[in-house]
Amino acid sequence: MLSHDDESIRGAEFASEQKGMSVDVIRRAYSATEEGFLSVVKKQWLNMPQIASVGSCCLVGIICGGMLYVANAGDSRAVLGRWLRGEREVSAVQMSTEHNASIESVREELRSLHPHDPHIVVQKHKVWRVKGIIQVFFIS
Repeated sequence: MLSHDDESIRGAEFASEQKGMSVDVIRRAYSATEEGFLSVVKKQWLNMPQIASVGSCCLVGIICGGMLYVANAGDSRAVLGRWLRGEREVSAVQMSTEHNASIESVREELRSLHPHDPHIVVQKHKVWRVKGIIQVFFIS
């Protein structure tokens, strides 16, 4: 796991470097987190090979300068509850969509990134999987 003292606070560092929040800042923070996770996997691989089949999700909501930024990777979905004056109900506003191997565009991206691997995406028990094991997401 990444400690609070290192990669988990990179988003704040990126925002500080850029003097504000942006899509690029969020992408850089996600990339730094992914690099940190891959580093852990590489270190643990020989002792715990099953670590390569572990998946995760990341969902972030940031309010900066009156703007709401939502970033999502994995099977999470951000939903905003919106209450309007005079209304008696809160309405749900979908802010993001899931990223997983059940989505055709994700499967196509995986195939294009791994053209020499015919088993990069397979359907197993009616569920699309990466390498037959996990559903993987990509930040685009």
